[in-house]
Amino acid sequence: MITSIPVPKLGMTQSEVTVVQWHQGDGEKREKGETVVTIETAKVTNEIEAPAAGLVFSLRKVKEKVQIGEVLGVIADSEEEFEEYRKGMKPDAESASGIFFQEDEDDGWGVHLSLEEEGDIPEISTESQPPMDLGDRVITQRIPFMGMRRTIADNLMRSLHSGAQLTVVCETDMTDLANFRKELLLDRPDQRITFVDMLVKILSSVLKEFPIINSTISGDEIICWGEYHIGVAVALEGGLVVPVVRNADQKSLVAVSREIKKLARKAHNNALEPEHYQGGTFTLSSGGNVAVDFMTPIINPPENAILGIGRIGPKPAVYQNKLAIRTMTYLCLTHDHRVIDGVPAAMFLGRLKETIENPKEFRKILK
Repeated sequence: MITSIPVPKLGMTQSEVTVVQWHQGDGEKREKGETVVTIETAKVTNEIEAPAAGLVFSLRKVKEKVQIGEVLGVIADSEEEFEEYRKGMKPDAESASGIFFQEDEDDGWGVHLSLEEEGDIPEISTESQPPMDLGDRVITQRIPFMGMRRTIADNLMRSLHSGAQLTVVCETDMTDLANFRKELLLDRPDQRITFVDMLVKILSSVLKEFPIINSTISGDEIICWGEYHIGVAVALEGGLVVPVVRNADQKSLVAVSREIKKLARKAHNNALEPEHYQGGTFTLSSGGNVAVDFMTPIINPPENAILGIGRIGPKPAVYQNKLAIRTMTYLCLTHDHRVIDGVPAAMFLGRLKETIENPKEFRKILK
């Protein structure tokens, strides 16, 4: 019996993965449920388990890109059975590598899902650049442009080419919010509430006043979501992932804080599952402690907007008509101008600034 090992569907807009590692040689036996191959997307690495017990044979090479639904390898009862299967293989017309595979009619995994079918997003790829004539130049490091790094590049290019992205910026006084955070740290030192935790809660509230900001394009419609699933960008050594805090508006600040920390740990341990980063309606990206005052973040498709937060720190500012040292930052909203005009984008950013600077308002949200 031949059992296919297909590439599972991992997300709304994900159509391609990279083979990272086979965990056994061809013909080695594996039990059902054991890890046989690791694949990688822009979001995270995923370990694919054996769907049945038997001898594993790979059909795709390490570093090779594979489409969702295509077959990575097969499990056979014997080498002779695999040889018979291989004789009946047909060429995969979509593969430039010359690898062959056979569709499994029983499970339907041979159906290719294109990006256009999933979300009308055109396929944009950063094609490999021709090798440079390096001559005798000194090289400190060679970094493979593949896997997570390459998929991130493809997704960023796709995002920029599929929308009319515009960034608007406003300076915001975070002093009162910073003082409130100090109170929380004294009251709940074990929770370690962060600015990101608080901003996720505030965003989930303000977004309700501006449905168009919390939206996506689906075919000939603009869908304004009644759910507030806030993606939080997490920087990793090899790239960036965006796990999602679901229904952030319905959770307490402490619950949001715990969930963000849990998701961040999973991200750093390559333990995120597809459900952890799918279904976001809006994304928050923070510059953290790096020396970046403001940014122009790129939208995370299929969302229509993303908020970037610059460095938060002391700065001279006019407060109550006097010059003072205040805790300041920049709010940077990138929006798809096809859907969100400049006025609603500016109004949303202004309302967010107003909420952050008004203790009576943010205390009600962050209770």
